[in-house]
Amino acid sequence: MHGILSKTVATVGITLALASFSVPSSNASAISGHWSISDVLSSRTCSVQLRPEPAASGYGTSFEGKNCHGLYAPISSATAWRWSYDDGLSLFDADGKVVLQFDIDELDGLTSVGPSSLFLIMQPVHHDSKAPDLSGLIEKAIVVTAQR
Repeated sequence: MHGILSKTVATVGITLALASFSVPSSNASAISGHWSISDVLSSRTCSVQLRPEPAASGYGTSFEGKNCHGLYAPISSATAWRWSYDDGLSLFDADGKVVLQFDIDELDGLTSVGPSSLFLIMQPVHHDSKAPDLSGLIEKAIVVTAQR
């Protein structure tokens, strides 16, 4: 009986962990919309869209990029995004591998933090973005940091 119970508990735990991983970001509606990603060194840019609906892969919220291959080729494989106060904004491929990570900077945008050799800035395109600025995320990030 003990073996069956522990297998059931393990299965439920794994199921809950997978379910929580596939839940869209709580900030999905606040920062969804069109964004641009720019290379600070070359001034190359591509357009991306952070969608508010869950990604088909189950690894976050739906992501779409256009003309990003010349900027940083792995962005083309991104299909999902997720925001967390610990990791910032992460882009995932269909297999759940992190393609690129951004964190808040002083420029009303997000700066790439992983991989570390890139100098990319991600900023909302204001004409249709639901995130005219990132002050809501910044305030919350400061509170979380202060609690550590």
